[in-house]
Amino acid sequence: MIFTINDLQVPVKHAPANIDSHLLPYIIRYTGVKENDILSWRIVRRGVDARNLRGQGVCLTYRIDLEVRNGALLRCKHTPSQPRERYNPVTTSRMRNPIVVGSGPAGLFAAYIYALAGCNPIVLERGYDVDRRKNDIDQFFRTRQLNEESNFLYGEGGAGTWSDGKLFTRINDPRVDFVLKTFAECGAPQEICYLSHPHIGSDLLPGVIRNLRKKICDLGGSFLWGKQVASILIRNNRCAGVILNTGETLEAPAVMIATGHSARDLILQMIDQNIGYSMKGFQIGVRIEHPQQLINQRQYGAADSFPCLGSADYSVSAVPADKKGGGVASFCMCPGGEVIPATAETDHLRTNGMSCYARNSDFANSALVTSFAPGTFETPQDAFDFLKAIEKKIFEAGGKDYTFPVQTARDFLRNTGSNTASKWDTSCRLGITSARLDKILPSPLVKALQFALPRFDDRIHGFIEDGLLIGAETSVSSPVRFLRDETTLASTLPGLWIAGEGAGCAGGITSAAVDGIRLAEKSI
Repeated sequence: MIFTINDLQVPVKHAPANIDSHLLPYIIRYTGVKENDILSWRIVRRGVDARNLRGQGVCLTYRIDLEVRNGALLRCKHTPSQPRERYNPVTTSRMRNPIVVGSGPAGLFAAYIYALAGCNPIVLERGYDVDRRKNDIDQFFRTRQLNEESNFLYGEGGAGTWSDGKLFTRINDPRVDFVLKTFAECGAPQEICYLSHPHIGSDLLPGVIRNLRKKICDLGGSFLWGKQVASILIRNNRCAGVILNTGETLEAPAVMIATGHSARDLILQMIDQNIGYSMKGFQIGVRIEHPQQLINQRQYGAADSFPCLGSADYSVSAVPADKKGGGVASFCMCPGGEVIPATAETDHLRTNGMSCYARNSDFANSALVTSFAPGTFETPQDAFDFLKAIEKKIFEAGGKDYTFPVQTARDFLRNTGSNTASKWDTSCRLGITSARLDKILPSPLVKALQFALPRFDDRIHGFIEDGLLIGAETSVSSPVRFLRDETTLASTLPGLWIAGEGAGCAGGITSAAVDGIRLAEKSI
């Protein structure tokens, strides 16, 4: 018999780092089942409960599938185990050599579905493979000379490769398990299949992406690096392929655009080619960085955290009661992480956050973002010009060498400037310099932050006093959503599918991957 235990709790105070492999004594104590009556057990989900800091303290909470001998009785709450819906990809197709533009999560998983079906997909990437990409990023840190085609945004794996590899998503789709299982098969930690907030880490993710590419190639797929798509090839009112920026034409029976929303030039080009779209709401923000020990202390009651937990994270949000002002929410929180210059355009600067798998740096960072309503800008060009203007101002405020302009949260609230911010310890490898972010950032964002920061400090005391605001976060989401046929999920141009964040239809690694899978299924 197999039962599901939904609420096994393990106090973290004395739990080892590898507690997930040593749960049997806790299972026996909790269920009352004798050890020789337990045939097997499997973790379905693991989370953290930090609500009872003054009682037994922080606990790990487990949902476990437990197989016991017939006749064994459980004294705890349990339910019959229900088989989870499994996703089975398409295994055969007559289509050959569809083109996938972009090798981020949407593009990679679309290509993987094509490859599993025997379609021999061709993946075009304006950047380069993860190994050359890492060298180009390292070179950027050494010289401050940006390679516009190989950086934190462009290249194999997309922007998420050097953004911690956070895999949390709120979508409920059996394809999510398929994505996580595939990552695990490619070398990601097995725990991502059951953690409530899984992540891979920017030190491990390049190897995982490399192995996924090998899977695709072993199944007949191919990758072409340094190939920037300039426009869509249209014949007889149908997508017939793509045209590269070199003028070269590549024909294909189906084209999947999965470039991410940083490929603003291609997004605008597709709009110029009358591919249907709508304006949508989008977010911008600022990074805030704190000492990781502060977050550990406030969240877990211990500055040095616990071996089985690692660095603490947080999630905060605040919305004005009258709903007239903009709300603010944390986004892409990176415990034990680093703030990085995620830009692909010379003389412009954006922030992002990344963490390695161990999340063991001395700093915690998160974006604090507010939303702009769909009607704020009339056209995609207006919205992109707005974002580029912010990125230009941030670059100039930092000294025009990719140093980040910063302001303490306290000074930001007081609308004052000082030179103290530039002396703070920080994870920013290219350095920081004091600036008046309260005057540089758009006024709706400033107003929203000045409302929200005191509310966040009420929850996490020290959020203001120990908080450093860094640069501007302008790559949160797209202001454009491309229209889709309800049945085929194709764009308004037959033969063309637009997937992931660049389509305005996903937000994050896992949801983008799922979107790529869905569209690949429909296009086969």
